[in-house]
Amino acid sequence: MTSQGLEIIDRPECELLLRGRTLGRIGVKIADELVILPVFYAVIDGNIVFRTAPGTKLDAAVLGTKVSFEVDGTAPGWSVLVSGHAREVRDPVQQQHARARLGQDWPEGERDRIVAIRAEKVTGRRLPGVR
Repeated sequence: MTSQGLEIIDRPECELLLRGRTLGRIGVKIADELVILPVFYAVIDGNIVFRTAPGTKLDAAVLGTKVSFEVDGTAPGWSVLVSGHAREVRDPVQQQHARARLGQDWPEGERDRIVAIRAEKVTGRRLPGVR
């Protein structure tokens, strides 16, 4: 239990919760701008992967920027936060595998670039007494 009265979720359960969702949020800081953007994602070999178009998320990946990724649930109330470095997936076999796992969930428009976040730190919190 944390000092704020929230229950700590261990890493194996955090990873299970991450695999059970497809929509999360990536937090990226480029220069002085901090943005949080929704992405449809999958977990592959412990990495968070998602499709994107050229822009902030791809820029972060190309630069190898440290990013945050968050997913949560409301019933019961929980949150998982992943911190790690983003990178663009350029290997054709890995790209094909990621596209197959990601399916067709993404907004309209061309989003053919694949980004992976290496999960260097994974933490989770849950409202107490709720499972």
